Amino acid sequence: MRRTIGAALAVAIIAVPAAAAPRPPLPANHDLWLQVGRCEQPGKGYGGINWRHHGPRYEGGLGFYSGSWDAYKPRGYPDNAGDATWRQQMVTANRLWARAGWGWGCDKR
Repeated sequence: MRRTIGAALAVAIIAVPAAAAPRPPLPANHDLWLQVGRCEQPGKGYGGINWRHHGPRYEGGLGFYSGSWDAYKPRGYPDNAGDATWRQQMVTANRLWARAGWGWGCDKR
């Protein structure tokens, strides 16, 4: 009897799905960056943006000038914005915006 209860309990524990990890909050100005990205690099990625863009001068879904990306990306982020996640690009865009203000060709404020 004990063995049967133990086996049933083990099956019940395995069958219960693990709780999903909470999603991190969206980056500041998320909706604004989606608007900028749809103008800068429209595509089929998240929000209708080509986040993987590797241009000769501008990169990523938000169209970062490579020198700006290098100057404002946090430590540990990819060398090319097109290799960064959309979250990383938005975090970097907020850092650049806080320091330099607007300068995107697709400023939708």
